[in-house]
Amino acid sequence: MIPALRPHEVNLLRHLETVTDDAVVEINETGKDSIKYKHVIIMGGKNLVHSCAMSRLVGYYLEPLLVLGLFEKKPLSIRLRKLWSLNSKLVD
Repeated sequence: MIPALRPHEVNLLRHLETVTDDAVVEINETGKDSIKYKHVIIMGGKNLVHSCAMSRLVGYYLEPLLVLGLFEKKPLSIRLRKLWSLNSKLVD
């Protein structure tokens, strides 16, 4: 059975957990994918770090942060790691 969520999509959901307070994202890893998301306060914060999937470039992760940044309680400072591969043929 082909999962409905790709690895980079799961990684993006984990990325959004980083900037929220007490966010809970539950992803069913068996068979058919289902997602449970607990709505929380968007906190922001300093010195946050997220390891990105190699299959997507920086824009994939920055766009949601730009939108959420408008509603954060604190300024956001985040370091995105593993942004791309030099052999990648992806274009942002």
